[in-house]
Amino acid sequence: NGYVINSAIDGSILMKSFLSGNPELRLALNEDLVIGKGTSSYGSVVLDDCIFHECVHLDEFESSRTLHFLPPDGEFAVLNYRVTTDFRCPFKIFPVIEDNGQYKLDVIIVVRAEIPEGNYGTNVTIRMPVPRATVGASSEFSVEIPGSFTEYNTSEKKLVWSIRKFTGGSEVTLRARITLDQPITAMHRKEIGPISMSFEIPMYNVSNLQVRYLRISETHKSYNPYRWVRYITQSSSYVCRL
Repeated sequence: NGYVINSAIDGSILMKSFLSGNPELRLALNEDLVIGKGTSSYGSVVLDDCIFHECVHLDEFESSRTLHFLPPDGEFAVLNYRVTTDFRCPFKIFPVIEDNGQYKLDVIIVVRAEIPEGNYGTNVTIRMPVPRATVGASSEFSVEIPGSFTEYNTSEKKLVWSIRKFTGGSEVTLRARITLDQPITAMHRKEIGPISMSFEIPMYNVSNLQVRYLRISETHKSYNPYRWVRYITQSSSYVCRL
């Protein structure tokens, strides 16, 4: 019915540094960042908890949400964090099952991208188990999307729907027509689902944790670093019950 039963974000800030001499770096996060459930204020970014790398100094963190540290060579996690408070899921799935005769079922799957229009999901895959008695499955789209296709895996009894690029703010509908080799019963309907979804969203962070700036503490003539910050949201376990 569309209600979220359980949701969590496992996030991290990963850094890859190739600076010679290990200069001290300063990394600033959201000024309205709050650590700890139940301590939130309106508009703030709330993390349940976070774990910092051992190289991070926190003497300015409480006053300005700034970290300073001497980065080790290569890649490391500056911090790991977790969020279990309510947040806006990037995608929502609305499934409906309809009878279409004695041996046929229709499953309508509406998927809505709840991310801003300027963002998009990539490598989006939606998987739906079908009854073991299924002998065939076909599908049709409400709107044709370039790079979108479905495939019925007969050995695993799953319908797989792939979308190469899912634009934020848009909605797509798939009607799956399932044919069984025996009359439909309530048990067959229970075998449908749950629907699972995997995706990536570049340059988007569900928790709204942001890097305000990343800079070298002491400027030096020999340093002219090229630096960049990128965000990515990846699904871990996204399941919708029918």
